[in-house]
Amino acid sequence: MNEDRTLAASRGLELSRRLFEERGYALLERLGILDVCSVACVGGTSQNAGVDDEISRDHVWGPYLTYILPAGAWQCHRRRLKHALDQEPDRVAGVTWRGYEGSEPRKTDVVEPLDFLSGLTGYSVPPVRDIDWLPYLNEQGFLGRRWTERLFDACQGAVFHDPGNQFTDLWQHYVRYPPPDIQKALFARALFRTWNAGPEYNLARAWQRGDMLAFAQCRALFVNEVMEAAFCWNKSFVPPFKWRGAHFERLADCPDTVREGIASLAVAPPSKRVLVVAKDVLAAVKRLVGDRLSLDLALGEPLSAYAHAVHRQIGNRTIREATSLDW
Repeated sequence: MNEDRTLAASRGLELSRRLFEERGYALLERLGILDVCSVACVGGTSQNAGVDDEISRDHVWGPYLTYILPAGAWQCHRRRLKHALDQEPDRVAGVTWRGYEGSEPRKTDVVEPLDFLSGLTGYSVPPVRDIDWLPYLNEQGFLGRRWTERLFDACQGAVFHDPGNQFTDLWQHYVRYPPPDIQKALFARALFRTWNAGPEYNLARAWQRGDMLAFAQCRALFVNEVMEAAFCWNKSFVPPFKWRGAHFERLADCPDTVREGIASLAVAPPSKRVLVVAKDVLAAVKRLVGDRLSLDLALGEPLSAYAHAVHRQIGNRTIREATSLDW
C-alpha cells in the first residue's frame, strides 16, 4: 500500500516505464516480437515533458505505452498485438491512465513509425535543405501553437525498448534542430521582437504615457521573447507557453542576470523598477550575442541593431531574403 501511494505521487513517465517492465516486455516475449517491436512514450504530454505535478494529474496522465512496429512487422503483427493489448489495462501499482473522461479513451496504442512521427511533427518528410525549413517558420495552429512548440512536444518522452535503435534513430532524425542559417533567422526574430517590446522602445513609451495596459502587454511580450531567444541560443525548440517557464529554468546555458531578471519581471509590480531590470536583462543578452557571434557592436547600440547584425550573418541568400526583419 505504501508503495502504491509513492507511485501515485511519482512522475507519469516513471509509471509508464514500470508498466513496460511489468507487463509490456512479457507481452512482446509471449507474442514472439521482442526483436522487432519498439516501445516508447513520446509526444506532448506534461509527463513526457517532465513537468507533471499534482495539478496536471487530473487528465492525460498516468501509465501508458506506444508500441511501434516498422513497415514489415506492421503488416504481420499489428492485429495480434492490438488484440493482446485490448486485454491489458493501462494500470500499474494501483494507478490507472486518466484521459479527459476517465480511463477512456485509452492512450496505449500500436503505431507505424513514419505515420506516428509525421503526426507529431507535421512533417510528411523531414526538412533536408535549409530552404526546406522556410514553410514552417511562421506556421501555427488555430489556437496559436507555433511550429517550434509542436517540435518541442515531439522531442519529449522516452524509449523503453528499441531493437537496433530502429525507432530512436528515426525519431532523432525527425526532431533534429534546424541548421545554422535557420537558427540565426529564429534568433534574429526573437531579438528584434525583444527590442520592440522592451525598455528601448515600447515598454518605456507605455510607461511614459501612463498606459498601464500597454505596459503590462509589453512586459509580458518582453519576457516571452527573451525566453524564446534563450531557447534559440541553447539550440532547443521553444515549449508551449504553459511549460515555457519551467523549461527556461532548466536551460543549461543562460546568464544569471537573464534568468533572475526574467523571474523578477514576472512578479514585480508596475513601476520604473521594471524598466531598470529589463535594461539589465537587455545588457546581458547583448553581451551574450556579441560574444557568441563576434559582433562588433557597443552595448549602447539598440538590440534591434544586434538583431539585424545576426540576420546579416545568414549565409543563404534565399533564407536571408525570406526572413527580413524590416517592418
